[in-house]
Amino acid sequence: MTEELSVDSDNQADRAWLLGVQRKLYQWSKETPEGAYGDVWNWVTDPRNLRCAWHTIAHNKGRRTPGIDGLTVAKIAAGDGGVSLFLDGLREALRNSSYRPSPARRKWIPKPGRPGKFRPLGIPTVADRVVQCAVKNILEPIFEARFWQVSYGFRPGRGCHGALEHIRRTIRPSRRGADGMLRDPPYQWVIEGDIEGCFDNIGHHHLMDRVRKSCADRKVNRLIVRFLKAGVLEDFIYSPTATGTPQGGVLSPLLANIALSAIEERYWQWVRHPHDPKLRTDGARRGEARRTRDRRAGRPVFYPVRYADDFLIFVSGAYGDAFAERQALAEWLREEMGLTLSEQKTRITRLTEGVRFLGCRVRLKWDDRFGYGCRVEIPKEVVNDFRRRIKKMLRRQTQVRSLESMLREINPILRGWAGYFRYCIGAKRILSALDWYVDYRLWLWLRSKHKRVPKRKLTAIWRRTSRVHPGTRVWAEGSAEQHRMAYVQVQRFELKWMKAPDFAKAFGEPDA
Repeated sequence: MTEELSVDSDNQADRAWLLGVQRKLYQWSKETPEGAYGDVWNWVTDPRNLRCAWHTIAHNKGRRTPGIDGLTVAKIAAGDGGVSLFLDGLREALRNSSYRPSPARRKWIPKPGRPGKFRPLGIPTVADRVVQCAVKNILEPIFEARFWQVSYGFRPGRGCHGALEHIRRTIRPSRRGADGMLRDPPYQWVIEGDIEGCFDNIGHHHLMDRVRKSCADRKVNRLIVRFLKAGVLEDFIYSPTATGTPQGGVLSPLLANIALSAIEERYWQWVRHPHDPKLRTDGARRGEARRTRDRRAGRPVFYPVRYADDFLIFVSGAYGDAFAERQALAEWLREEMGLTLSEQKTRITRLTEGVRFLGCRVRLKWDDRFGYGCRVEIPKEVVNDFRRRIKKMLRRQTQVRSLESMLREINPILRGWAGYFRYCIGAKRILSALDWYVDYRLWLWLRSKHKRVPKRKLTAIWRRTSRVHPGTRVWAEGSAEQHRMAYVQVQRFELKWMKAPDFAKAFGEPDA
């Protein structure tokens, strides 16, 4: 039997309905920051929400990956009854309380940049993914309105570049001395936060307490608990999950953000001071005024910036204040979320020495012309790792492949690397140097591959003028040519480039 396609094949009507519900929840949550919404179950199980969730899962990169039942998106769509029968059965199981999540299939994937180390990944079934996505569609607007401006990980419209630019603006000096130089940076120390096994050790009881403060629907909360307690299956061995959020689930990033938001809430008076209806300024501006007042009074000030489980705590004060805060933060995380702060990896560093965060190096540097300036740099270790990766890809064992296939494999790496580090200081110089290195490694690879071909003939065959950048000669074969990273536009990232999610726009606003 073939499933009959409806006129609305791209679910525009369902998306419009879901967007209206999300905007309603977002506005309510923003206007009632201390309230708990009590009736969202009907929206979670609505056929339109389930169809939107299916559309999201069916167009995800992991649609071909099966869970423990061996079903994929393609198999469900090609089965008897197709997608409609699958979603109807899923909704019926949710409505009559017979739905039970299946254990996630555990798979170990290597950690990038850490040879020999692996990270556990839980792969839920397609049915569980659809239900988790349906729950996320409804709960995300409620919590997104309550997350603070210093949180960047796993949030729509936010990313690594926004977090790095936020840090740059936070630690840059704004006061000039009598000589016109930028002196007295607002923060002198930074605490590098590192939580031991963060996603695997989040306490379910602490997490659900935070969820219930915003969502009072018992059926939804009971469903979330079942997902947390579903367990994992590895080599036909079942392991229960008493703690942690399963990495790989659709709902896991939102749950992790809800749990880790306790970090910035500890510093509420300097980050987001409670809003006073009599004043026109919001909580973030009142927090900024509080930081300025305490700094001038000689009191210590702490300001966090967090991306998922990676966070930095900037300290204005002495080393003793930073050391005492590290101990207090460890106790706070243990009590609030059952997490343990690593004693060895949680370091206290001077900002003038620099700190690694999200692959970049952030530090304060003195310049005899202007004074202190904040720099977001590309670490030398990252550049060396890139060189080693290119050299490994162009090793002798790959000489059986054609130049065109090698370029198609290398070019995405070049584009991604240049696109990520294009906002760093000195990026143009480093990208140009790496272009030369890639060019040189390709030349050595071709010479080793074609030992009997003269050098001039090699360049005559595989060296030509670039079609993308005329005037530049690159290695090319067929329709593939070497990507030049130096032509990527290098500039400073602007926070205004971050786009708010569609549900965060009120009715009547542009694009709303």
